[in-house]
Amino acid sequence: MCDKILIVDDNNNNIRLLQDILEDEGYEVFTLNSGIPVLETSRKIKPDIILLDIMMPLLDGFEVCKALKEDTELKDIPVIMVTAKAEGKDLKNALEIGAVDYIKKPIDEEEVIARVQSALRQKDSREVLREKASRDGLTGLFNHRILLELLETEINKQKRNKQSISFVMLDIDYFKKVNDTYGHTAGDLVLKELSNILKNMVRGGDIPGRYGGEEFGIILPDITREDTYQLCERIRQRIADYDFYINPDSIRATISIGFYNKSAENNSTCETVIKYADEALYKAKQNGRNRVEEWNE
Repeated sequence: MCDKILIVDDNNNNIRLLQDILEDEGYEVFTLNSGIPVLETSRKIKPDIILLDIMMPLLDGFEVCKALKEDTELKDIPVIMVTAKAEGKDLKNALEIGAVDYIKKPIDEEEVIARVQSALRQKDSREVLREKASRDGLTGLFNHRILLELLETEINKQKRNKQSISFVMLDIDYFKKVNDTYGHTAGDLVLKELSNILKNMVRGGDIPGRYGGEEFGIILPDITREDTYQLCERIRQRIADYDFYINPDSIRATISIGFYNKSAENNSTCETVIKYADEALYKAKQNGRNRVEEWNE
């Protein structure tokens, strides 16, 4: 699949020139002649890179770039400034607010291609490093830090889309007994197998992660309370019926699950959503374990 490039310039001649250069190189090109719709358009098309003119009416390139970098969903999109302003202070300002490079006007075809290719290579390298740093080494799920960052991103997205979202916390019951009886290697095997079950049972857009130790979290965007409960119950039952093979034995384990469903009208913060899901998990443990509980307001 080819890379997507968004061109933003109030001069249609510049847009056509850049578009011709980039389409000839095989890129999929989108264009805007104003900075105002850049954030909304970027959320829709998810560009791999943005070429952003500095001098535009109403909202200039500096303001647009700053807004992009302050948006948790869009901040990692590389921005290349396109400018006739060659003064050092302007270029310094562009780089300080988050642009990765700049292209000077009048536009040179070879320079455009070289700088775009360089920015995309850097983006690919950063994504490889970010992917490695974002994963839990044992289970391959998102780690604690990334899970919380993604939860905040999804909560903000839910607000804009007027959709509900659920956060699920689950914990392996009496996990210390597994480690004490069979050893930590067996405990690691249970954690990995459980992680695979979670990945296979959640929906395509759901986000499972390892919260820490034997605790896991799952972000469920655009879902009702009822559907959240049903999914959690299916997961709980699947784990309860699963044989974890620890050579030469097999063991059974159960999990306790707590969740909180945040409606579109609810203004709870990321921290509050986690707190309520954690309290629901505690309730599940207090009520006998191997069960699903919801936090009720």
